[in-house]
Amino acid sequence: MATKEMPFYNVDDAVGPGCPNKRTDIMLVQFFLHEIYNHPSQKQNRPPGADIEISGDFDATTAQWILHFQNQVKRIGRAIFADGRVDHAKGEQYTRSSISQTQYTITHLNISYARRFRPQHNHLEKHPRVPGELKADLAKEEQRLR
Repeated sequence: MATKEMPFYNVDDAVGPGCPNKRTDIMLVQFFLHEIYNHPSQKQNRPPGADIEISGDFDATTAQWILHFQNQVKRIGRAIFADGRVDHAKGEQYTRSSISQTQYTITHLNISYARRFRPQHNHLEKHPRVPGELKADLAKEEQRLR
């Protein structure tokens, strides 16, 4: 049987307070949060205050949106550790953190985005709202995997 596995987008290093906060890692998280909370099914669940910008800079708005997303996922009964961080997913097919034994935030971001934007999810390197710097990183990774 032929299959195609959906891509999984991951951060290289953690994003959050006191984390390495690499620009393209932050952009990926900001992009996912921006798109998820601007989808018609989620507009009523948006974090209060300013809209998140896909800037690559870790700021108070990004911190607030990450924690809001984690708390929302937790409220609907999913296993997630609401610590305001987005860690690099590893092991067990990116599902469970070895420390908290909950699903990685990046896993929930991938699932939530893919559920709402299935056709775009497979090729973020071509998405018009993805910043050029992030597109370049994703395109390099796509080439590496071929």
